[in-house]
Amino acid sequence: MSISIPAGRRTGAVARLVALMLAAVVVLAGCGSGGSGPDTAKAEPGSAPDAFPVSIEHGHGTTTVTSKPERVVAVSWMSLDVVAALGTVPVGVDKQWGGDKQGYTPWFRDTVEELGGPLPETLNYGDAGEIDFEQILSLKPDLIVGLYSGISDVDYKRLSEIAPTIPYLNKPWDGGTWQEMTRTIGKAMGETEKAESLVTDVGGRLAAVTEEHPEFKGRTFTYGVALTPGSTEVGLYLNYDARVRLLTEMGFRNTPSMKAIASTAKGTNWYGGISLEKLDTIDADIFVGWANGADEVPYSLKDPLFSRWKPIAGKNYAFVQDPAMGMATSGPSVLSIPWALKRYVPMLADAVAGRGSTGADS
Repeated sequence: MSISIPAGRRTGAVARLVALMLAAVVVLAGCGSGGSGPDTAKAEPGSAPDAFPVSIEHGHGTTTVTSKPERVVAVSWMSLDVVAALGTVPVGVDKQWGGDKQGYTPWFRDTVEELGGPLPETLNYGDAGEIDFEQILSLKPDLIVGLYSGISDVDYKRLSEIAPTIPYLNKPWDGGTWQEMTRTIGKAMGETEKAESLVTDVGGRLAAVTEEHPEFKGRTFTYGVALTPGSTEVGLYLNYDARVRLLTEMGFRNTPSMKAIASTAKGTNWYGGISLEKLDTIDADIFVGWANGADEVPYSLKDPLFSRWKPIAGKNYAFVQDPAMGMATSGPSVLSIPWALKRYVPMLADAVAGRGSTGADS
């Protein structure tokens, strides 16, 4: 899969942002029987099936689906969750960053088991992230979805020769909100009623968080990454990034300093950066950070510049260390959000209260 990487070598926090997305491309249980996830059963008997054909506009044009898909290949993040939540087990999926040794996240695995399985085949990629078109062809899909992806125009044309393909909706790595993604895939699969039901259910769970935690409302935040040895800047995610949007849906407000961060973004990147020397210019009540290992959090907290930044000095921070939690909050979907909330919300409450969550128990 083609993705845009800025020219030249990038070191420190921003390089790790690129690495995180690359990991998702190459290698991308709240929904279990306990009922903590959304209902993943097929559409209710008696509900009217959607009419076909349907047409969907996206970043590469328009795709028409002529009949209800039965064999779906899902590339990138989140798309596979939506397909499964709508009652269809995909025939091919990316290995998920933050998943188990086989590349499946706990919420996706549980849902597939509820649907009767089997687990889908995982997709292969070349050393530079090239799509294995022959493998996808062998899966005989009647729909390919990759809303949260960087599918290039060339890749899109080749995939469309295999089956109707729906890439990102707006621009690379911006497939829209989780609600838009759910509704779009629901339309393509002839499950608009089911998709709307899922959106309503998960939206209600997020609304409940704002009611139960009024202290979240209006608190400003910025979401970035932990430091590593040699870091000279902090990588921070932009407004349209999925993990940023998720926090705003729980009542938080993105930092008013976002313009300064966005000005450092290059091309279609979903992140910017700020040097440690200028970190005090970023105004935020709390900092939410992704860490790739337990050693990165204490390293960050001991950094002489980072530790003096207001949200860090006041212990108004929450670090996500667990890979599954990182995936659930970086690629929120109708399956991953319910799974994540019961772990994520206590961490955020600690951050607001000045108790500093290091994510050790996430």
